[in-house]
Formats: sequence, C-alpha cells, structure tokens
Amino acid sequence: MRKRSPEFKRAMAAYDADDGAQAFQLMETCAEAGEPMACAMAALWCQKGEGTAVDPERCAHWIERLQALADDGNLEAQWELSCMQRWGDIVSLDIRIANHWLERAAKGGYGEAQHLLAWYYQTGQYGYPVDLSKANAWYEKAFALGNPETLYLFALREFLDGKPTEAAIRLLKQAADKGFSQARYVLEDFGY
Repeated sequence: MRKRSPEFKRAMAAYDADDGAQAFQLMETCAEAGEPMACAMAALWCQKGEGTAVDPERCAHWIERLQALADDGNLEAQWELSCMQRWGDIVSLDIRIANHWLERAAKGGYGEAQHLLAWYYQTGQYGYPVDLSKANAWYEKAFALGNPETLYLFALREFLDGKPTEAAIRLLKQAADKGFSQARYVLEDFGY
C-alpha cells in the first residue's frame, strides 16, 4: 500500500464525514500535484457527481492527467490505469490495455502489479495462459519487494499440518505491519 499525502488523507476524512465538496476540493489539489490515486478518485467523483456536479469533461481531464503520469513512467499511475481498464468503472473496459499497463507497472517494480500478474498467470485469467513458471517468477519479484499480499501467500505456504511455523509467523507479521488485514486476522486466530 502506498503512502498517501496528508492532503489526500484530509480529503478522504472529509469524504468519510460526508463533506463531499471539501473532499472533492482537497482531492483535486492532490490530483493537480500529480498523485495518481487522487487523479483516479477525482475522475470517479466527477463521473458520479460526488462532491461536485457530474462533469464528463472534468472526469476526462483527470483521466488524461493520470495517463500523462503513466506515460512518464509513474508506476502507481500505470497500476491505476490498469485497474480502470480492467474493471471498466470509469473508462470502457479494455483487457488488452489493462494488461499493457499491468505489465508495465510490474516490469517497473510495482509490487501489487507483480502479485496480480503472478495470480493471472497462475489462474489463466484475463487473457494470460496458465504458466506456473511465470507465475512463480512474478511472485518471487513481488515477495522481494515485500508486497503484503505476497508475504501473506508465502506465509500460508509455510504452514505445517494446518499450523503456522516460525517462518509463517514472521511473514504474517510483516504482512500485517504493512496493513494486510487478513494476515492480522490469521495471527489473532493463532494467538499472536
């Protein structure tokens, strides 16, 4: 999980407090500063009319800003574009473009993208063939970066007879420290 700016956190706090106008104003400030997640959120809110009137032109502006960040090599922006294209919630669903941005982010060293690309190779989803060798290679890269979901997956691989080994506990703690709640739940279930 990426660190968010104090301004972004204030925007989300305003949103959670049902102050949509303040949330939108703060989110646009973050987007203008080049925060990829803020560009995605501002686009979504413009599309849905949250904190502002529905504004397709403004939505397109923030998507273009996100695209420019991605084109300039911003890995988080590449990740966000991949998600947008894969789910079709802000832009039209386009798996080919989604895969393009996912692969760029993964090759650039973005842990979440590496983990998801590994999963797609493992399960044969979204146009990727089942290829366990590639899946394992991408999981290893995500693990080396300390991606919390990958740490969790590797922790589960360390269980013995349904119980966590010391290696599993260590990995679960690392994942939990990085905010991966499933790891925290497993640790609590086993008394840690």
